[in-house]
Amino acid sequence: MKKYLTAIFCALLAAVLVFAACAPQDPDTPTPDGGDGGDSGEVAVSGGYEGTDGGVAFKLPDLGKEVRLHTELQAAYLNEADPGCISRYADGVNATEELDFRELSHPAPVVFTWEAGGAAEGTEYLLSVGEGEKMQDVLHFTTTETQFEVYDLKLATVYYWNVTAGYAESGKACFTTEGQGPRNLYVDGVANVRDMGGWPTESGGRVKQGLFYRCGRLNENYTGKPTVTEEGIRTMLDVLHIRTEIDLRGGSGDPTEHGNIEASYLGTGVTYYHLGMNWNGHLVDLNRKKIRDVFTILAQEESYPLIFHCSIGTDRTGMIAFLVGALVGISEQDLYRDYLFSNFAYIEGSRDLNTIKNTYVADLKRAAGETLAEKARSYLTETVRVPVEQLDAVVRILGG
Repeated sequence: MKKYLTAIFCALLAAVLVFAACAPQDPDTPTPDGGDGGDSGEVAVSGGYEGTDGGVAFKLPDLGKEVRLHTELQAAYLNEADPGCISRYADGVNATEELDFRELSHPAPVVFTWEAGGAAEGTEYLLSVGEGEKMQDVLHFTTTETQFEVYDLKLATVYYWNVTAGYAESGKACFTTEGQGPRNLYVDGVANVRDMGGWPTESGGRVKQGLFYRCGRLNENYTGKPTVTEEGIRTMLDVLHIRTEIDLRGGSGDPTEHGNIEASYLGTGVTYYHLGMNWNGHLVDLNRKKIRDVFTILAQEESYPLIFHCSIGTDRTGMIAFLVGALVGISEQDLYRDYLFSNFAYIEGSRDLNTIKNTYVADLKRAAGETLAEKARSYLTETVRVPVEQLDAVVRILGG
């Protein structure tokens, strides 16, 4: 009986210790509860776990309060004061044909390691990672190793995680991801993928993450042959939960560019819209009607989460990203940084700011309003003729 009571006491003590480690430091701040993670203003926390269950001695390390999501090369660029210096870091090709063109847009993984003393050799572990203490939107991974890499976590978000070995289960450890945008993603077979959420806004919040994704094509131009892999499809569906695909390829000047596909390669559960835009010239002037069509989709909550893309996810995609990003309060400098981040992808050539600064960005900045968001609203209502109620809906759905 004494041994039994001692075991109970130790288990309770371990639970208290991990709770204390993962609780916010300010006693007046409520315990993190998931939701939007860092988007909802949670305090950055972290903590490890040590304890025994079912004869297995678990040890989960403290990963920290600024867990890195960008590669060292990406981080070096993002730390530069001038977003226009992208050519020092990436040029849109990033290698030679002999080296198979490196895709540098993928993020760095979060590396989880743990100890499980007493677990049998060959034990299959279940790693669970979720947002907030309640572990909402939990992700599950299985492995026979005591280490696993996880991609595509959100920015500035508190995560809790634990490990199961057979019938033995560890307590929770926690960490907080870094807040520097963009939230770039790894989707196998798709280049240039990132969330427009996570960027700070003029109002002091963050654009909501997990709703509005930009990317490159999912299938070859003209042939229609899929490039997204089965693994990439699983990421799109099971991690990003995509419900809508907006394809901007195949404008009137190049009508078969999108491969004449009529449905999304992500499956029947994803609604596919072909809104083919022209690209050679002033992108807004060439595509006002299609831009209005995009906002009609964006104003419907049932459209989300969604992806939008053109061929390489840079120009037509970048124009929509800039217009929407400005509307919801992302700063001009962050929008430039997001646009130029495409140079980390294999986009068959580099991009700089001259083209967009001298066309639709210049037009937008001449519109009425004090802030960039106000100017974007004026430009979209008066020049593009997007209905005000649709702009209000987009801000309500995405705004921070």
